[in-house]
Amino acid sequence: MQDLHDQLGDATNVLLGAPSMSGGTDEVCVDLLSQGSPDEVSVLWVSFTKPASQCLEQWRAHHDADPASFGAIVVGDTVGSGEAGDIDSRAIKHVSNPSDLTGIGIKVGEFVSGRSEQIAVCVDSLTSLLQYVDLETAYEFLHALTGQLYSAGAVSHFHIDPTAHDQATIDTVLSLFDASVDLRDGEPSVRSRYPLE
Repeated sequence: MQDLHDQLGDATNVLLGAPSMSGGTDEVCVDLLSQGSPDEVSVLWVSFTKPASQCLEQWRAHHDADPASFGAIVVGDTVGSGEAGDIDSRAIKHVSNPSDLTGIGIKVGEFVSGRSEQIAVCVDSLTSLLQYVDLETAYEFLHALTGQLYSAGAVSHFHIDPTAHDQATIDTVLSLFDASVDLRDGEPSVRSRYPLE
């Protein structure tokens, strides 16, 4: 398989389309977060689906070194969201209401502002987000968030389950991204500015 980063080129925000039960998602997620040397990147997880400790465990399953800095924004009543494991509790932020998009945006801004090292962000997942807000609201939020991340020099990817949404929703969301990675056929399929079909 050609290196995922080579295929994505200079794309800075990527839509990762993976059915909820598909294999290989964790590996591709960490690959998208891995920018250069693992210990020289600041990694932020915005998680609607798993606790911060599980996010860091996912990173450690693929790397011998922790990121330069690690942060997690745990959204809603994520199972085990109170668990920090060996993570500095200051690195974990909570947004109790999943529809509080302003709160999520502020906490992302706090993490990315003023950093000189490479920043990589994972948002998991838009399918979960769309359970709490309508598509128009989500679109406006994502437009602002991807712009904020681009301005900070961050690379980001956003998970979505393409089997959980109609094509019009996928197309609307995808219009905000530089590229997509589709995992429905097992191997990552990369497209630049084309819809997940």
